[in-house]
Amino acid sequence: DALEPYFPDLSDFERGNIWDFLFPRRSSGADEAERDVETPCRQLEKYLSAAIDVCGRRIVLDALFAEDERGLEEYFENLQEFRRKAMEEQVARARSALRKILHQHKAADKLVLLLKIYEEEDEAYKELVTVATLFYQYLLQPFRDMRELAVLYKMEILKSMEFEDLGPKRIDALEKEAEDWRKRAKDAVNSIQDIAVNYFEETSRALAGMLKQMEEDRRRFGQASWATAAPRLEKLKFMLSKETLQHMRAKEMCLNRRKEEIKEQMESLANQQDAIVVVDELELQYYETQLELYDTKFEILKSEELLLVAQIDTLRRRMKELKEEVVYYDTCEDPEELQSIMEVGPLRDPSTPAVRTLNRQLQQLETKRGAICSRRAYLRNKKDQCVEAHEQKHRQAQENSARFIQHHGIQLKRERKREEEQRRKEWVDQEREKTLSRLRSFREHHNTKSTLGSMDEVLASLQRGEVQLRRVEMQAGVPGDARESILSAIRLGVKLRKVQPATAPLASQGSQVSDLERSIKAAMQRMKKVSSDSDDEDRGDTHSGEWDS
Repeated sequence: DALEPYFPDLSDFERGNIWDFLFPRRSSGADEAERDVETPCRQLEKYLSAAIDVCGRRIVLDALFAEDERGLEEYFENLQEFRRKAMEEQVARARSALRKILHQHKAADKLVLLLKIYEEEDEAYKELVTVATLFYQYLLQPFRDMRELAVLYKMEILKSMEFEDLGPKRIDALEKEAEDWRKRAKDAVNSIQDIAVNYFEETSRALAGMLKQMEEDRRRFGQASWATAAPRLEKLKFMLSKETLQHMRAKEMCLNRRKEEIKEQMESLANQQDAIVVVDELELQYYETQLELYDTKFEILKSEELLLVAQIDTLRRRMKELKEEVVYYDTCEDPEELQSIMEVGPLRDPSTPAVRTLNRQLQQLETKRGAICSRRAYLRNKKDQCVEAHEQKHRQAQENSARFIQHHGIQLKRERKREEEQRRKEWVDQEREKTLSRLRSFREHHNTKSTLGSMDEVLASLQRGEVQLRRVEMQAGVPGDARESILSAIRLGVKLRKVQPATAPLASQGSQVSDLERSIKAAMQRMKKVSSDSDDEDRGDTHSGEWDS
């Protein structure tokens, strides 16, 4: 449709043969020389240029010069990408058109012109909502299909496990497959919630801009003249409250999901070592998410209260109109008849039941508003507790970091000192060994010269039998090689005592695991304390199903 105005007129040429524009010599006939081919060629060039701008170079080339080697999947991927970009551009154009109309308010110095601008603005907002809905529905469709497919496969697997006679290996395989499909369905639902948040953020931002501009317009006109535009202002407030409420509820579900993910990560650390630092980091993340969740809950209560206030104002205005309604009576000449009408009239007043009904509805709305105020006070108290716990945990983390840095510095100094002492000891041992080696060399050399004669005499006496050597027993206290001493004791029949292996490392490991478990349990208790009591109820309320469909 966008390229139709650029398509050239082909009525004077052969049907379906557009190549005659580019190669006029291919055609034959007597009137071919008189035919104007320059203008259609320029029009065709303009058409192809516009097609490239709108569709892209690759799609135009593929349409003109088809490639047989291209796969069908690649073609559809390019087509889906082109459709997504086209829809994004439609949303951007609708957003830009609405912003352009909002900038025209300052130029309108009369209320009549401003009312016309309001009509154009309402139409632009409807167009934005339409194209945004189509775009986000297009984004939601793959995840909806995946969710339905995953749920279907999971149900089939569970049915097969329940009614069929299967072996243990097959049951284990089916359980793993069912868990895989459950995770896919969960991921699809999470993506649906994220897309819903983006959609309501888009619409609520547009309404907020419209309401802000109309509030500025109200300051430029008097109260009497502004009465004609007041209903639209109330309508915008009501619409913004509804969209903000939807946005905050969708965001609330995403934050609750984030809290559950943090808890699951913390529980998975129970079997890991040296994970206490990770537990502290996850606890800080939980507090930050909980604080953001409290802000979201406050926005939800604010939007609900604005909706109630709008309904209360409407009921009060209707009650005021009914009470101020003028009742006209027919003329009568008899005073007694007039007195009877005055006495019976209030009992027959048709507005009295309507006023009572409106008053009862007003009381119900006021009761709901009071419940919202009580709920806000409760959440404010819980938020203060969460802020205090978060600050305390943050201070503790800073103290631990400073203590670690200090301890690390002291440890580095100790290690450097230990290394210096070790190097000094090694140097002393080396020098001592060198000195002893020199002394032994000197002593051996000196003893060899002094005792050479006496040794010869001893050997000669031994040969002649004049001298007999006495056997010397090895004393236990004489220092020697420890290994040789143990072997000698074993040869002499000494029984060795059995030594039990040390169990200190295992006990230390068990103590470390128990400390980690206690740390996780304590963190979970603190996290539960700062959470509101209705968090579990909010995850299972009726609003949770709105974004899954």
